[in-house]
Amino acid sequence: MAYDVKQAKTYQQPAQAMSQLASAVVAKLGGKADKKNNPTAGHIEVTFNKQVKNQMLPNRIQLVVKLEAVSPESSQLSVLAYPVDPVGNKLMFGVRGNAARTVVDTFWAELEAQAG
Repeated sequence: MAYDVKQAKTYQQPAQAMSQLASAVVAKLGGKADKKNNPTAGHIEVTFNKQVKNQMLPNRIQLVVKLEAVSPESSQLSVLAYPVDPVGNKLMFGVRGNAARTVVDTFWAELEAQAG
């Protein structure tokens, strides 16, 4: 069983604006930026430590957001979420619940509310 959640959506806003918005959203949701996090390059990588927006999760979740410019006025966001152990290694077994899906759904809902 795969525990990864992958999704992509296109927005009618420039990539730079969406990068700033996505960074603000993950911070608001309680994500902690990783060393690989680079919003200016369109790569946002954060870890949720068993909590997203004051909602408890059964596992820690790694969220990777990649932004690409489709045109000057639009951009595509791709997200990948998966459970990780306390050290940050991807979990391949022993995962409880569907925390990755919860994080992705919460991220999209907050992003769309902020994007208006």
